[in-house]
Order: sequence, then C-alpha cells, then structure tokens
Amino acid sequence: MKSHRHRNWGLAVLVVLGGFAARAAAQGGAPLTIKQVRDNVYFADAGGGGNAGFIVGKDGVIVVDTTTNQGKQLLDGIAKVTDKPVTTVILSHSDIDHVGGLKSFPQGLTIIAHEDCKKDILATANTPNPSPQDHLPNKTLTKSQNFTINGVKLEVLHFAPGHTSGDLQVYLPEEKVVFTGDVIATSCCGNARAPQALTMIKQQKGGSSEGWVKTVKGILALNADIYLPGHGVPQTRADVQQRLDRIEARRADVKKMVAEGKSLAQVKQALGENGPTPGYDVSQFPDFTTVVYTEFTKKKN
Repeated sequence: MKSHRHRNWGLAVLVVLGGFAARAAAQGGAPLTIKQVRDNVYFADAGGGGNAGFIVGKDGVIVVDTTTNQGKQLLDGIAKVTDKPVTTVILSHSDIDHVGGLKSFPQGLTIIAHEDCKKDILATANTPNPSPQDHLPNKTLTKSQNFTINGVKLEVLHFAPGHTSGDLQVYLPEEKVVFTGDVIATSCCGNARAPQALTMIKQQKGGSSEGWVKTVKGILALNADIYLPGHGVPQTRADVQQRLDRIEARRADVKKMVAEGKSLAQVKQALGENGPTPGYDVSQFPDFTTVVYTEFTKKKN
C-alpha cells in the first residue's frame, strides 16, 4: 500500500486549512499553503519566500526550515494537523528566509544544523536584519548523519558546499522524500528567473557551482521520488535531473570559453545573456554564468 501511495504522490490530499490564509494575512507575511505529500509529511509553500515542511512522528513533530516571518503560521498549521508537540527543527542553511521564523517557536527544542550554518547565524547578530539569536542550533554536524527522531528514520545529508557551505538536505528513506533546501529552487520571492539563474549560489557564504553539481548528483542517487525545494513547488526526479543536465551543460560551455581566454562579457554574449539578469538581489546572487566564470578563472590562474 505504501508503494502505491508513493507512485501517486501527485494525487496526495491538498491541505488548505480552514480560515488559515485569512489569519495568516493578519499575522503578517504571505499565507502559507500546506500540502500533504505523504501520510506523515507536509510541505509548506511560503508563496515566494523560503519554504518549510514538517514530519509527524509517533510522539512529536520534526520541522524542516521555518520561513522568514511565518513561524507562527507554520505552528498554527501544524496544530491543525496534529496535537503532537514540535520537538525538533532541522535547518537546511542559514538564510533568513529559512531561519527567521524560529523567533515564533518555543524554547527548548532540538535545533539541528551544519556548523557553518550556526556560524553564519551568529555572524548576523549585529546586523540590521539579524537571525534569531535565542534559537541557535544546539546540535551541529559537518557530515551526513542518520537519525531516528520521534520514530521517524531520516538522513541529514551534507554532500558539498552548494548554495552555501552550511547546506543540509533531509532524506526520508521510507517515504522517498527529500527536503532539498535552496540547492533546488524553481522561483524566488515572486520573481521568475532564467533557468540558469534559478541555481542560487551564495559565494559569500562559501557556495559553489561545483558543490551544487555534487550535491544534486547526491540527492538524485537517493531512492526518492519527491523533492521539496527551498523555493517553488515540489519536483519530481525527472525535474531535478533536467535541472542538473542544464546546469552541467552551461558549466561546460563556460569552462571551454574560459580556457579560450574569453572575457566574462564575451562569454555572456556567446550565451545570449546580453540583457539584464532577472532576479531579486544581484548582490547576493550574481547570475549563474558569473559564478561559474569566477570559479573557472580562479582555477585557471
């Protein structure tokens, strides 16, 4: 029966909680849309911001990411599904649109993150938009680790620095589901972006296109058929493979032209990227071609 549900995940019940959207607007932030993708697994689409999700275990709830400021909405949504308490939060990385909602969560939770994620959160303490400093990760890791939490078997994975150096993915082997964080993002902040720009890499946080490729190959090697992205809508294995193929082809094109001594402007012209790069924050997310060009230029020198 479980395998039958796996094959038909696209028909899973869409949970739009009664009155939830109206209350969400009153609380501030875009309404969350909560979708049930397995019997015990839920995806919270933040409507352009950082997505989240949760898994209902035997005696508690595991949350993956917390959005920017919709933490209260997320907790209200969980309460509509189950009366079990949230016991654990797993952070896919340190960006404020994934950790900001922690400020609405109760104290005393287990918060799992990569060590570099914790360092990045701490580094925001004296900035205009700090991450919650009273909800710091209290269980950190630097490599993949298996857990059983609330009776749920899950693997917290780190393949390489991709979106950031502190990336984690959460794999549920029995449910065949992967929470990808921002290594997979099909949109961001309401803006449509070019396919190559949808690979969001934060070089200032140690991310790299090489690490992104390694990470995506890693999650594709898992026995999974639902990939829940950091931004956008759930993806199939085929969707993720197509994204990887497109990105690898673009990296190969840029690598060849760097070897030929072409400038970044010449590379972009050859690739038909003469116009403005779509996106919401070019300072944080240089276009993908610029990221790859920088990486291969450094290697060449």
